[in-house]
Amino acid sequence: MSFAAGFQQATLCGSIGAAAAAIGMVADGKLQKELVSELIKWYRDFPFPKYQPAGLNLTTTVSKSELCRDSVGKWMEATGIAYDDPKRKERCAGVSADVASRVIELLNERLGKQA
Repeated sequence: MSFAAGFQQATLCGSIGAAAAAIGMVADGKLQKELVSELIKWYRDFPFPKYQPAGLNLTTTVSKSELCRDSVGKWMEATGIAYDDPKRKERCAGVSADVASRVIELLNERLGKQA
């Protein structure tokens, strides 16, 4: 399994799979499903990447999908950047950071109230 390009070609963005696993470590089945569903809905409409790890001021796009192919493909189409361009990796690093940040927000909102 590779987290560098989804799980396999044209499948779920790897950042969502890793986020779902992290959520599952701290949330029970029902809450886990709710949080992962909320994360995916957010992912579909979020203008990635907000976080710009290399300070490249990369173009943001909204994928309307949780699939790696759609998310990175829409961005590559909008920018004209090829898959093997290092800027694509920077974009995906930003997406991963944005997803991780959102997971922390969701967990704090839902689990932080229980403390």
